[in-house]
Amino acid sequence: MTQEQLPIVLTGVSSGIGARTAQILAERGVPLIGIDRNAPAAFSGTFVQADLSSQDGIDAAAAAVAAAAPHGIAGLANIAGVPGTAPWRVVLSVNVCGVRGLVRALAPLLGEGSAVVNLASNVAVQWRTVKARCAAFALAEDQAAALDALAGDAEITGESYLFSKHCVRFLTEHLAAELLPKRIRVNSVSPGPVATPILEDFKKDHGRDKVECAGALLGRFGDPDDIAPVIDFLLRPESRWINGSDIRVDGGLAAYRGSALTSATT
Repeated sequence: MTQEQLPIVLTGVSSGIGARTAQILAERGVPLIGIDRNAPAAFSGTFVQADLSSQDGIDAAAAAVAAAAPHGIAGLANIAGVPGTAPWRVVLSVNVCGVRGLVRALAPLLGEGSAVVNLASNVAVQWRTVKARCAAFALAEDQAAALDALAGDAEITGESYLFSKHCVRFLTEHLAAELLPKRIRVNSVSPGPVATPILEDFKKDHGRDKVECAGALLGRFGDPDDIAPVIDFLLRPESRWINGSDIRVDGGLAAYRGSALTSATT
């Protein structure tokens, strides 16, 4: 089979950015395998119901993908995630361990020229300042022990979503380097606040005024249609020379906050 005939695996297909990405890929004829904890209302492809918060769940999902794609897969988009309003162990288990675990579990099915896209966040712009802490957690072989080691760290447990996306940015570069000899690309996409079913959770987690002000500054919140086409592009052969990179899709929010204009106008 050619690369174009192989399926692409997406997580988080039941709603929001994952659902819209699946629609775009299906519209251009890409065979799909979707993974989610909840069954989607509509999905064009093979659906695998799985909980990616544990290694057992990851292994079960990977086995189902292997059975559905005996000739391999053309790509993987890690879009599933939970907001910081969930218990911190769940946030880190899904958003970090789920990403690393699924990439490594499915790597044998990814051939030369395939691509992985991870959903990060524009809040993780300063991830390099905590790179060592990200590496220590994200690369730990024993997930339970790694989580236990963080239990007394209020800076991380109190900002679990932020730390999880710092780790996603770290993992994107780390896995890009790790998989480079196999010619498998790994990139991430960092949205700003997007109008999905969990936007209200982000307001509670990050501060309602801060998130509302961001939407007012930009003129609107982002939409899954703003993010999904970028994920689609990074999965395509046309993006073959983009590897280990993060694409910010936030309407200019991070640029504004990091510029001198911020102090001059706010």
